This record gives sequence, C-alpha cells and structure tokens, in this order.
Amino acid sequence: MTKVETIEIETQVADHVRELARQRGSSLSEAIDIAVRATLEHDRQRKTGIDLDEVAAIAARFQALPELAPMPSDAEFYDADGLPR
Repeated sequence: MTKVETIEIETQVADHVRELARQRGSSLSEAIDIAVRATLEHDRQRKTGIDLDEVAAIAARFQALPELAPMPSDAEFYDADGLPR
C-alpha cells in the first residue's frame, strides 16, 4: 500500500466511514473504496440512463415469452434471385 496524500475529513464523515467499515467487516480504506466505487457506478448509470441489471431483467422476461408463431423463412420474403417479393 502506498500513501499518496493525506485527506482531512470532518468528524461526522469519519464516523460514517468507521460505521461502514464495521458493517462490511473491512478496513477504513476498503470502506471508502467501496463507497466511492458504488457512487461512481451509480453516477455513470444515471449519466447514461442505462441500468444494465434492468436491461438484463427485461431481456429475461422477453426470452421467457411463448413463441406465438414461427418466424417466416427467408424464402417467404425473397425470391430465387434474393430480391424482396
């Protein structure tokens, strides 16, 4: 571990970091890293507007739907020369 710089934080913030570290069973540095990474990920998702877990859930629901009719074959759309009918 390399000490890059000293960061001064308010007592209340330090208390929150200690509480998070206790809850996670981690060191203070790990608790800060966890919180910062979670915030960065949340901000990235909010910026892009894409929640990948939500996309995966939608895809799973779609794939679970019954097939109402088989997909038509290419022959039904194109002639022998490959041109649209």
